[in-house]
Amino acid sequence: MKKHNNPYIYAGLTALSVIFVTMLMIFIIFRFKDLSEGVAKITKILQPVFIGAVLAYLQTPVCNRIETFAERVLPESKNKQKISNTLGVVLSSLLTLAIFVVLVLLIVPATYNSIIELIKTAPSYVTNLIKWINETEKLKDYPDIRRYVLGLIDSITNRFESVASIIDLTKSDFLPSIQSVLSSLGNGISVAFSVIINIVIGFIISIYLLSSRAIFSRQSKMTLYAVMKPKAADMIFEEVKFADKMFSGFLRGKMVDSAIVGMICFIVLRLMDFPDATLISVIVGVTNIIPVFGPFIGAIPSALLIFVADPKKTIVFAIFILILQQVDGNIIGPKCMGSNVNLSAFWTLFAILFFGGLWGFIGMLVGVPLFAVIYDILKKLIVHNLKRHGKYELIAGGGGGEAAAAETVVITSDDEIGEKDEEEAGIVAEAKEAAADSESKTEDEPKAAVSNKKNRRNRKR
Repeated sequence: MKKHNNPYIYAGLTALSVIFVTMLMIFIIFRFKDLSEGVAKITKILQPVFIGAVLAYLQTPVCNRIETFAERVLPESKNKQKISNTLGVVLSSLLTLAIFVVLVLLIVPATYNSIIELIKTAPSYVTNLIKWINETEKLKDYPDIRRYVLGLIDSITNRFESVASIIDLTKSDFLPSIQSVLSSLGNGISVAFSVIINIVIGFIISIYLLSSRAIFSRQSKMTLYAVMKPKAADMIFEEVKFADKMFSGFLRGKMVDSAIVGMICFIVLRLMDFPDATLISVIVGVTNIIPVFGPFIGAIPSALLIFVADPKKTIVFAIFILILQQVDGNIIGPKCMGSNVNLSAFWTLFAILFFGGLWGFIGMLVGVPLFAVIYDILKKLIVHNLKRHGKYELIAGGGGGEAAAAETVVITSDDEIGEKDEEEAGIVAEAKEAAADSESKTEDEPKAAVSNKKNRRNRKR
């Protein structure tokens, strides 16, 4: 049967596609504010689902281990798989709840007491600071700086004294101020209550997700292979597995690492009799989750708290934090991290700054593994296009500076090193062999051309 390939049909379809994409871009540009508000509203509604998905994802390794152990221990029966799954979900959820309750009972009262004690002793701290400034010989040589610092301290203390000594109810600005205070307090209580409700609902959702994780996985795989071609579905499935290894190893490892760092910091500060040891340890442990910038973000406010209480201990604290970060980066961190993203320092900083600017603290936390996945996808696309264009020498590393295009992101967990090394070695060997073949072909082309000319001359004769 003869095929009728009308070029006008393809031209018309291309024109319609271009017009549709152009109209869509114009709509997005001029309605960006409305779209962002709609996305924010949908995100707020689905916030418990996101919390539940994150909790279920973090609990999955523990649930799998408990389920595997239960399958080994329990006797053979008809409902063995179902009982093992139920035990894994229940025990992992109870373990998560117990960890959360213990952290709240240990951290919240101690942090609250530290803050109350800091507020009570703030006047004495300010007095000691003013005394230290007046007695410091170096600041006497800079009267402008000294005058500015003292004026700033006086303004802060005057504000505290005015707030603390409000007795005259006839002041015209008292009622508006108390109304604003009550309004902000009510908003804070409302936000805290909504956060608690979302966490509770998210925890319940995580239980459902854990119990049905096998069903969801199978349904997702069926949908993927039903919609996509087998080759494309295999590529997407492999990339999803890579993303899971990146996020699971990085996030879970970072959480364990930060917990260990916070405990070490608390023990050492308690032994050295530092003020506000609990509050400072919580700050150092929480901010340590953020790669690169986390230690500095936590050390600066902690050092200021110690400086206000006892300026001489600030240097000791700074030295201790430097030592702790070195121990964490070289010993604790590599032991806790299940996977490692071999991104360069520039791309790591870029990922933290970019995603931190988009999503704040969450972006700084997930930016590095997310960018590692994006980097891996781009790397595979570049290698695929280089193979299609016949540029095997660039993949093999013979292209000088262009070889950076084929730089890889690898997983350094013990069970993946051999497989990855064999795969990389196979790609490089294939590329070198293809490059050698292409070079031999180019060398043989002039010889073949000369022999063809001789044959044609002999035929003419």
